[in-house]
Amino acid sequence: MKRLGFYIVKWWVDFLSVQPFGLLYLKSDVYCFLVYHIFRYRRKVVRENLLRSFPEKGIQDIKAIERRFYRNLCDLFVEAPKMMCMGPNGYAKRITYTNAEVLCPLFDQKKNIFYAIPHSGNWEWYGKMIPSFAPYNNVAVYKKVKNPVFDELMLYMRTKGIDVETVEANSTFKHLVQRRDRWNVALMMADQSPRGTETDYWTEFLHQDTCWFTGLERMARKLDYAVVFVAMKRKGRGRYEVTYELITDNPKEMEEGYIMGRYVRCLERFIEGQPDNWLWSHRRWKHQRNQEVKE
Repeated sequence: MKRLGFYIVKWWVDFLSVQPFGLLYLKSDVYCFLVYHIFRYRRKVVRENLLRSFPEKGIQDIKAIERRFYRNLCDLFVEAPKMMCMGPNGYAKRITYTNAEVLCPLFDQKKNIFYAIPHSGNWEWYGKMIPSFAPYNNVAVYKKVKNPVFDELMLYMRTKGIDVETVEANSTFKHLVQRRDRWNVALMMADQSPRGTETDYWTEFLHQDTCWFTGLERMARKLDYAVVFVAMKRKGRGRYEVTYELITDNPKEMEEGYIMGRYVRCLERFIEGQPDNWLWSHRRWKHQRNQEVKE
């Protein structure tokens, strides 16, 4: 039954993937109206996140960001099926790079790299581009989707037509250790919310005490991977711009907390510059630090 469900959903996504972008964005406009005005999908969560993150902004500015966010979210939804049929040339026409030369010294040194990308721009499209940068072993780190049919579909879409290994987040370190004899690059989403324990990295982020997974830093230090922040923003419908910022190319020499601290500040600057591009619909601040520790 699971296999049948997968093939039905895959057939539907294949059908959507061959539709022209113009038609997909017309559908996106309809979805946006339904999601925002009728079903009001997570509007309370989005509004609360925005108000707490931008206390200096008036309610009209907050609502404007909110509306742009929902339009962006629906555009991402209709763009996803294009991963089934777009090749490197298609992505190259729609994704531009402002400073790709930042990566050149790392490539020249054959340095292993973590690309730390937040939930911004079209991170799924970016993942389809990394095999074209340089001849290394490509790894995409992901978290399982609860629904097994959609989990299998997303893995299929992410790997179709490209040479990339997918590894579940909890198995990343073991996977990379087993491939120490290769030149590796790993793409990670580093802005997801952890359990909220005192072992997480805590710092102020968008005016709020916020916890972060420390896996990126711990793995970079142990495996000696360079860490590069990937800022991907929407320039128009189906058009994106990527800017790189090197966090460190010598992680073993960095003091504990340096990598995560730099990553958080990079992300904060990016969000403040283009707030509607980030994924505001998730409950990022559902945890609070232990009061005794804070004092």
